[in-house]
Amino acid sequence: MALFDLPPWMVSLLLAPFGLVLGSFGNVLIHRLPQEEPADRNVITKASHCPGCKAKIKPWHNVPLFGWLWLRGKCAACGWKIPFRYPLVELLTGLLFAASPWVFPFGTLIWFKGLVCGFALIVLFFTDFTEMMLPDVLQFPLMVLGVLLTLPQIFRPEALVNVWSGQNTLLQTLTFHNGLQPAPAYHGFEPAVTWQASLIGMTVGYGVPALVNQLYKWIRKADGLGMGDFKMLAWLGAFWGWAPMLGILFVGAALGAAVGVPLMLLRRSNGQTMLPFGCFLAVATPVIVFFGRALWLGYLGWMA
Repeated sequence: MALFDLPPWMVSLLLAPFGLVLGSFGNVLIHRLPQEEPADRNVITKASHCPGCKAKIKPWHNVPLFGWLWLRGKCAACGWKIPFRYPLVELLTGLLFAASPWVFPFGTLIWFKGLVCGFALIVLFFTDFTEMMLPDVLQFPLMVLGVLLTLPQIFRPEALVNVWSGQNTLLQTLTFHNGLQPAPAYHGFEPAVTWQASLIGMTVGYGVPALVNQLYKWIRKADGLGMGDFKMLAWLGAFWGWAPMLGILFVGAALGAAVGVPLMLLRRSNGQTMLPFGCFLAVATPVIVFFGRALWLGYLGWMA
């Protein structure tokens, strides 16, 4: 029997509202975690309020996505214009949850791991984009979690679960395998990320960019990367292993160069233009996680 006797599209419909609600909480994280005062960083007990007039937001105005549409993007108390980022984060998180059972076998460890990684990337993308920072309070726990997610497969490597493929057939998948597995819309299989690969990925993810930054600082007398970027690569290495982490770094650097070089030429900033590198790492992560092996093999074939 399948874990839940439901087709993938129905699981998507059930998961999407949870994603919208979590996206609303993601907006709280994005707004509050960069604040300087500890009381302003409280994301647990402090009630939702308007950043403009500080008025408490009424529950029916705080409904994910629909609240913003109902208010036409403005605070009901003072008319403060609510940034489009708020419904966008909620929508992206809702879509993440809705799409998850199609690309990760539902109810497995890799499904949970993919959701956590995807939500973290959404929050960190918009935090870095708006505030140019990547909060430690998110990234350090993610490093630990990345290593912990390698442990269940050690103790129960052969545990199986069935999931519906969407075509009235069942897929048999490994419950605690933390690499990609076949799902209704994904047909690849990747090796598990071992605890050794996770620890190496975390260490190299922090160490290599730190070394590159020191060389850049020695040459240019200024930092090339922020400390938050090192930590982001560290937890991505803990989640996906050292090889995908290096791919994420390479693709992220390429995306950063594609945006940064034209900006430097236009602004004539002598290489001092600040860019939210975490945004490029966030965009690069799903590319490498899902298509990294194919890209690498294609590169080797092109070189040959």
